[in-house]
Amino acid sequence: MTTRALVKDHPWSADKARSGLIRLAVAAEEVLGGRRIRLLPEPLLRRTDDGTMLQSVRILGDGDGETGLGNRGIGDVVVRMSSSGTALKAETLPGPGGTTRLLVPAVSSPTQVTVELPRLAADRRITVELLPVREWSVHLVHHSHLDIGYTDPQGTVLGEHVSFLDSCLDLTRATRDWPEPAQFRWAVESLWSFEQWMAARPAERVDEFLERVRDGHIELTAMPYNLHTDTCSTDELHELLRLARHVRRRYGVQMPVAMQTDVPGTVAGLPDALAQLDVRYLSVAHNWAGRSVPHLNGGHNLPRLFRWRSLAGNSVLVWMTDSPHGLAYMEGPVLGFSTSYDMVDDLLPAYLTSLATNPYPFPPGMFGWHGPAVTDREPYPWDVIHLRVQGHFSDNAPPRLIHSDIVRRWNETWAFPQLRLSTNADFFRQAEQRVGSRIPTFTGDWGDWWVEGVGSGARPQAMTRRAQALVTDAQTVSSMSRMLAGQGLHDEHEHSSRVYSSISLFNEHTWGASDPWTDGDTGRSSGEQQWHWKYTRAITAHDDAEVFLDHATARFGAHLRETPDADATYYAVNTAGFARSSTVSLFVRESKIPLHVPVTVRDSRTGDALPCETIPQTNPSTRDAGRFFRVHVPSVPAVGAARLTVHASAPDPDAAGPEPGTQPVAEDPLVLENEHLRVRVDLQNSCVASIVDKATGREIVDQAAVVGMNAYVYDTYTTAGGYNHQSNKTSVSEELELLGSRTLARPSALLEQTSTPTEERLTYEFAADGVRWARVTLVLPRDAAHLEIENRLSKPATMTKESAYFAFPFAVPEPTVRYEITGGTTGPGLPHVPGAPQHMRAVRNWVSFEHDDIAVAWVTRDAPLVHPEVVPLPYAPFPDSMSPRQPATVYSWVHNNVWDTNFPSQQGFETSFRYAIGVRRAGEQVSATALAMRTAVELTNPVIGVLATGEHADTGALDHAERSLFQLDDDRVRLVSVTAATDIPAAPGVNAACLVKLQSYAEEPVTVRLRLGIEVTGAATATYLGDRLEDLEVTGDGIDVFLPPHGAVAVLLDGERSGHR
Repeated sequence: MTTRALVKDHPWSADKARSGLIRLAVAAEEVLGGRRIRLLPEPLLRRTDDGTMLQSVRILGDGDGETGLGNRGIGDVVVRMSSSGTALKAETLPGPGGTTRLLVPAVSSPTQVTVELPRLAADRRITVELLPVREWSVHLVHHSHLDIGYTDPQGTVLGEHVSFLDSCLDLTRATRDWPEPAQFRWAVESLWSFEQWMAARPAERVDEFLERVRDGHIELTAMPYNLHTDTCSTDELHELLRLARHVRRRYGVQMPVAMQTDVPGTVAGLPDALAQLDVRYLSVAHNWAGRSVPHLNGGHNLPRLFRWRSLAGNSVLVWMTDSPHGLAYMEGPVLGFSTSYDMVDDLLPAYLTSLATNPYPFPPGMFGWHGPAVTDREPYPWDVIHLRVQGHFSDNAPPRLIHSDIVRRWNETWAFPQLRLSTNADFFRQAEQRVGSRIPTFTGDWGDWWVEGVGSGARPQAMTRRAQALVTDAQTVSSMSRMLAGQGLHDEHEHSSRVYSSISLFNEHTWGASDPWTDGDTGRSSGEQQWHWKYTRAITAHDDAEVFLDHATARFGAHLRETPDADATYYAVNTAGFARSSTVSLFVRESKIPLHVPVTVRDSRTGDALPCETIPQTNPSTRDAGRFFRVHVPSVPAVGAARLTVHASAPDPDAAGPEPGTQPVAEDPLVLENEHLRVRVDLQNSCVASIVDKATGREIVDQAAVVGMNAYVYDTYTTAGGYNHQSNKTSVSEELELLGSRTLARPSALLEQTSTPTEERLTYEFAADGVRWARVTLVLPRDAAHLEIENRLSKPATMTKESAYFAFPFAVPEPTVRYEITGGTTGPGLPHVPGAPQHMRAVRNWVSFEHDDIAVAWVTRDAPLVHPEVVPLPYAPFPDSMSPRQPATVYSWVHNNVWDTNFPSQQGFETSFRYAIGVRRAGEQVSATALAMRTAVELTNPVIGVLATGEHADTGALDHAERSLFQLDDDRVRLVSVTAATDIPAAPGVNAACLVKLQSYAEEPVTVRLRLGIEVTGAATATYLGDRLEDLEVTGDGIDVFLPPHGAVAVLLDGERSGHR
């Protein structure tokens, strides 16, 4: 019969995958009587009336599970022991899809038998080996994968997930008298859904729901939603657990399990964050989606059940499913659990057989899987399995009764496998009991293959990263006000909560619609509407963080005494854990000092006039009247402040440096130079030609690099946008046939070379493909051993597939390279989970390169994506597109639009991407890690100018030229923030004043000393959420705190402000 089809085929068909599953499970086949007959041993056990167990062999004729033979057409079946010829008692019964099931006595060891079908071929037989059948326990975990958007506009999705929980209560009631394994159970994948539901339902309904949680029919899991955790900050990662902590405290329910679904990879710091709430289990479903090839990167050696340990020593027991095991979280629907019992009867036995005998149960061709079949992976060895089931073959699918119906019928039919509608926790507990000490452990980062997609929203991603820095600055300033003056912001927690919520909703993994290029108002074609919602999270995070910092500085300023003989008094506030010399920006209103009047800024500690540059107000017609002053301030104390006074006066002859614009430029207009670095620009190639470390005379730019320092690289690709999942279906070879073009910047024009009292500055502009224009500003701050780079791009939107990069090749031979990631560092020589991507990663802010006495730090403020050594082509399997590899080179992947679903298909912007390159000062002995941290804070957490507004007569106002909360004595430990601890129980009789959050980047355990500048009555270690752990002894001038390798530890400081050290 001829089949007519307008489109005859397409890739990654679920039906093809199912047929491939059957094919892999088949153990023997022969042609009998002109028909192809296949035997599929099934892991089915049926108990007879006398207690004997029978196991099943399925007989399939031509057609992969759809044969016209049937039980009658196949005739008699004779089964004999191959070794002796002894006939075995065999029973036939109809199988699924017109096939036949053959039941024979269960074997206890591998046994060869022959199967004869005399009606088809009297003189031929098929030999098959029967294996002992595992007594499988199959835990069906029913949940809905929360995409906040994708299938519908976000508001619709959130409303439906609230409604889902009402249905869950209905279904638990409906099945309360069913057999226990078939009773309805539900895992709330994302705790945020419960928060939304709880806020919208009456108390008695919430109580009923919580009873179902307590009796195990509904499971609350600890993470609020699914995220690109690689884009989270360390404190944000821990804050994600605050909702779970609140629910646990308020309702007394435990949440030992976290779920993360869809995103193939999770950042190294997650086990540490989960440990603070005693979350012991993590269920992940990794959707490769054609953008991930972990099986080509060691991932084929990663078992489904393993213990994941952080470098700090915290661990979770992980169950992993992924695309080759059944399209990740769609494994249940692929096997028919959302369709019918008959489909499950057809596919589940084949799945378990294939799982137990093959590297993967499905062949290549399952959605999202590029590459050849894997042959060197061990089959699944255990008899307990976790299987996710959904209400439909869809994201955001509802709860349904069908799974309970299937379980009840199945268990009435078969002794094994035993099916159970279950929870994650029940599965993990049984897995621990059965497997125990045989579970392997893997350590380190488990990076996100999909994080490349965040480059499709370069501007909002940069805004979110800025918010991540601003929120910690605001917290620290508020805590300084509290600890030094007795009062911080009373609503600090509310500010923090709002900002973290917006940040994390932006970092949530759903960026838009299934078809993001569309402009409809409903369903998967609501691309524009969904992107507006998502982009708003970034804007809100950024704006609320700025408001938070403004409130915090205003509160602190109200406690800082104005200097009577000054026209204005400011404090340079340093939120870092080490002292630093830096440039602070002060805004002086015209209402304080008229715009035409010259100004001198003095350091109250010494009385010295400070180097100062005047910067006019931006958009003066619509912004507050005044001007900015950039002031270089030496030695601002750690977590502290130094007082500055502003005086209206004639120019001070003792001021260090003339007024702006009067400093003569260098003899060579393409050279910048300060006390530590000499930088030369190459206008012809639009790059930085040379950076010389003056202390050593060493050139730190690789002069043999493929692409120059800070050179712009623009690629286009031959795939087309506007076709759902097209890039996911596309793969490339070493011949790079999908690279449409690669171009560099055209020659530049020099716009400015200026020397001011606070910095040396040079600006050039170039034209290039992919931009209307690009403008580069290089800055050498006064007395700074780092170069700051601002790359400002004016980029038009286009559906053409594209990427842009900036290259940073360093002259560091055989470097030790470390990348700052959320919760620690990663890099060559550090362990990582097999299958973690190595061609690309998202970094927090810095990369360090070190060899012997050479150390170079590279910092990115706005763009998180980097390629180590070389730019790969961004299509599976991600081959190198350049040669050779250069270990001391990093490429900043500024933007892309490679994805064809979820992420925006085009973007246009005019915005800046800021970088810094740092070296050690002459004679400085700081570690490479410390160098990187200290360089990074100049971009991410600059010194803050706080206007003092305390009244002259206010005796409560602070009146010190310099104050410090504390400083850290190990330069590998970073102060993340200092926050309020007002909702945390303290030791009896004292107040918990603040929570100091620390992050170690040391690769070994360290004990860091907090050298206190304030009096405290006590201290204790704590979680990042503020839960008190162990008391610490306050000795002499400080507190000793132990941190494990890459550990994140917080310290509670007890007591109110009491004097000054």
